[in-house]
Amino acid sequence: MSEQELDESRVGFKLRDADREDGGLLAMVLDLMAAKPSVRTLKAWALDALAPAVGEAALDVGSGTGEDLAELLDRVGPSGRAVGVEPNRGLRTVARERHPSLELVDGIASALPFDGASFDVVRCERVLQHVDDAPAAAGEMARVLRPGGRICLIDTDWATAIVHPADPEVLGRMIDFFHAESANPYSGRTLRGLLADAGLTVAGETAATWIEPQSGAKQGFLSMMGKTSAAAGVITAAEAEAFHRGLEEAADRGAFHMSLTMYAVAATKSA
Repeated sequence: MSEQELDESRVGFKLRDADREDGGLLAMVLDLMAAKPSVRTLKAWALDALAPAVGEAALDVGSGTGEDLAELLDRVGPSGRAVGVEPNRGLRTVARERHPSLELVDGIASALPFDGASFDVVRCERVLQHVDDAPAAAGEMARVLRPGGRICLIDTDWATAIVHPADPEVLGRMIDFFHAESANPYSGRTLRGLLADAGLTVAGETAATWIEPQSGAKQGFLSMMGKTSAAAGVITAAEAEAFHRGLEEAADRGAFHMSLTMYAVAATKSA
């Protein structure tokens, strides 16, 4: 999927809508995000923190297109097990096409279809922002983790989004609408507390900031956000046009800025 195609698309931000979303579109969005340096940085940090070993059992909650699950499978080897939980049927199909050897199951983070203490390693990336009951999901991940096991959560805090230039009042309405459309937009800041409240011991945390290139002023997420806000009546057509024109003019002189911070927290379960 190109950034231009994303302009015309709308992806839901609530997990309860997951299986109604177009799997191909979701896969394209995930591919675009996976290519961003900040996301790659957090993925690598999480893998190091989890340190999956040969023979262990690993779980990827919200396994998407399967790339991270495939990496877990490679680390645990033939004597281990790697399972992905993914509620979107289309994404499970994409993952199986890309990685035929993957074990994928239908399920959601707040009701994992496994017995307690089933996994040595659990990872969950950019899922909890779509979950209505994040504490329940964290509790479920803690439940299926074996004593001595490791877990890592990665998620975005949408309150960290910065866009320049933009009329603050218009941008505020757009952001408020986006937050209202999201199940858990401030997820990133809660990760440490979710793990601690689930009875786990935090072992490390980090953050990485996604800085959008100048091309992002004209296509991609902000374009989609502006068009969606206008279609919903949150901003007027004239305000949407002024918003996009201002960003494009700034980008033409190299003055556009958009950034968003994502967080990762690792923890262990007491033996």
